[in-house]
Amino acid sequence: MKHFTQNIFKNGNAQYLFLLLFFAMATVSFAQDPTADMKPKGETIQQIFEKRSYNGPMHKYPMASPETQRKAKEAAGQPLNFTERVWFPGEWEEVKAIVVSPYYLYRVPGKEEDGRYYAEPVFEGYANYYYQKDLNTDVKECGNGPYVSILDTKSEMGMIFLRIMDGIQKGGAEAWVRIESAGDEEIILNTLKEYGFQTDKMKFFVGPGNCFWFRDCGPICFYYGDDDEIGMLDFYYMNRNLDDMLPSLLHKNFNIRNFKNMIAWEGGNCLVDGLGSLVTSTAVYDENNTNVGPLVWDGKNPASIRMLPRKPIPPMDVKYALQGLLGQNQTTVLQRLYNDGGTGHIDLYVDAKDENGFLLAQMPEKYKYWNDYDAVFGNTAILLNKDNFFNRKYYSMGFLPFPSRNDGSYFENEGDYLKYTRSYANHTFVNNYILQPCFSPVGEDGMPTADWDRANIEYMKKLYPGYTFYCIDMRRFDADGGAIHCVTKQIPADNPIRIIHKSIHDKVNPDKNSGIPFCAYITNKSGIKEAQLVYSVNGGPWVTVPLAGNGNNWNCWIPIDDITGGQPESGEEATGEEDTDVPSVNGRGIKATKAYHGDDVTVFYYIQATSNNGKTITKPFNAYHGDFYDFTLTDKVPYDESMFDFAVDPMPKDYITFILDTKYLTEDVTTAQDAPTAIKEVNNYVEHVTDNAWYTIDGTRLSTRPSTKGVYIFKGKKIVIK
Repeated sequence: MKHFTQNIFKNGNAQYLFLLLFFAMATVSFAQDPTADMKPKGETIQQIFEKRSYNGPMHKYPMASPETQRKAKEAAGQPLNFTERVWFPGEWEEVKAIVVSPYYLYRVPGKEEDGRYYAEPVFEGYANYYYQKDLNTDVKECGNGPYVSILDTKSEMGMIFLRIMDGIQKGGAEAWVRIESAGDEEIILNTLKEYGFQTDKMKFFVGPGNCFWFRDCGPICFYYGDDDEIGMLDFYYMNRNLDDMLPSLLHKNFNIRNFKNMIAWEGGNCLVDGLGSLVTSTAVYDENNTNVGPLVWDGKNPASIRMLPRKPIPPMDVKYALQGLLGQNQTTVLQRLYNDGGTGHIDLYVDAKDENGFLLAQMPEKYKYWNDYDAVFGNTAILLNKDNFFNRKYYSMGFLPFPSRNDGSYFENEGDYLKYTRSYANHTFVNNYILQPCFSPVGEDGMPTADWDRANIEYMKKLYPGYTFYCIDMRRFDADGGAIHCVTKQIPADNPIRIIHKSIHDKVNPDKNSGIPFCAYITNKSGIKEAQLVYSVNGGPWVTVPLAGNGNNWNCWIPIDDITGGQPESGEEATGEEDTDVPSVNGRGIKATKAYHGDDVTVFYYIQATSNNGKTITKPFNAYHGDFYDFTLTDKVPYDESMFDFAVDPMPKDYITFILDTKYLTEDVTTAQDAPTAIKEVNNYVEHVTDNAWYTIDGTRLSTRPSTKGVYIFKGKKIVIK
């Protein structure tokens, strides 16, 4: 019997390939009496296998022999000797790229148009087959063999990913797009152009995959060394064997060093503050309480597929491992949620936009009898009671609204919410843009059209001032346990300017201080040329004050009289000039007055720095678009010294950079020349698919161009005729 799979040629013209593969035990067969019940009823087979919390097939394969385990351990590399100091940027920092996938359908050969069948890729070219008669029946396993990857750019789901690619580019970053086969990029680019979407900041890389949850399977990036080079931590991603290889694909295609380890952890359960503090949930303990390991095979014979065993890792050992890698200053493990779609990830209700505090989702009081209501309430209290890098409490930057059902009504109970698992927190920063989930159609003004949804997004804009919200209707992801954040992965910018600042916020009593100190620790690989404080009093003109540099410490002192007078007096430090490069404070909807409010004075400010190699960055990052720090001077609150940073000396490097605990790590040594699994075995079939004949998807040669709708092969390329 003829079989086929896709093949990727890095040095040839073939884009899609069918071929004869002689799998020793993998004929394209369908069980007559399948008995393997897979999932509960009520969802399509596509939805079942695309769920974020899907449990994969690893357990069904035999355990690898001691010899296979030994070879796998050797292939993983030797313990790492890596002594460079590192730091992990927050997600709000500047990015150069976002990694994303288009939407693919994985189909059984000959059943491409039959949505009752699903092919679950296990290795490139080989999949397990499943069948679901209808929504009222369970999914059954029904065979195995090659599979077809069909690129979908037209459905509701396909359009979501195209909009994400457009939003990434509008935010000034590159969209790094994984595609299954060379040639898919032409379809994606043409479709983006058809809809008027941006296409000038896109890079494509070829590799097999299982799904689109790139936040979870993707790497966690960091900077290392004096030149702030980019590296990746590659954690074990269970259940989707091909997606676990995503960091390796990035390493091979973009020459980013990749450090692998066998701690099971998903990226949606990671939040760092940029200064050595990590927040995650107890879901990471559950993920490591298993002996299920990755799959290996010989690249051609499915009978050789084996599971590598891994010992369950006790919770405290997991915590120590994460602390040694990302959370050297502080590692906080929150209680997981259980009615969030099954992931337990914190990216559904916790967010941050700098190192001083958090934004947290707040459930309506109507839900106070829900189990997860108590968990969210308790987790919020834990976070806001933690000391941050500056030895003061993290503060609340605001509470995120909670979504509703389509008609704006409350969810009836936690079981009802499980049909939706919606979250406004599950968005992605792209420089001065936020790719924001909403839950109604998006109008021509870029905002959701449902009144309740629109009101929530308007409120979100107040919590994230200055950001351009790129709203995407994510209802197609209902019940999947994720949204935009879950399917995107940031790659930090080259040549970063790092600004660490203890913000002054809320109400502040200066007491007997003659002025207000402002301090930031600023670094760049080329050094810092200059830095300034830019501030406005009660919405008045922006005033620029130079910061004095002492190593990485940049500081200034603003006399109280300069502030309470509404604008500074002339002097050496204060220029008295309005900065026309930023919007007025009124652009944030803040009422400006010539004098301060009674005894109170409100100050808006940001810090900007320019490196010796010519780059300029602000803190907050989005200050030029309207995001500022603000505080109110008043004698109505007690004096609190912790609100100020009086330091004038440099910050030691070992306070703000860290050494990775390398006992958990090996370095990925694959190269761009290393072909994906089983490629070398099929290169000699190129000549069979580069003629001018048309072929059916099962390899039958046609005499003329087909007129019947379906999927065909022409000149090595997959063509869909509708």
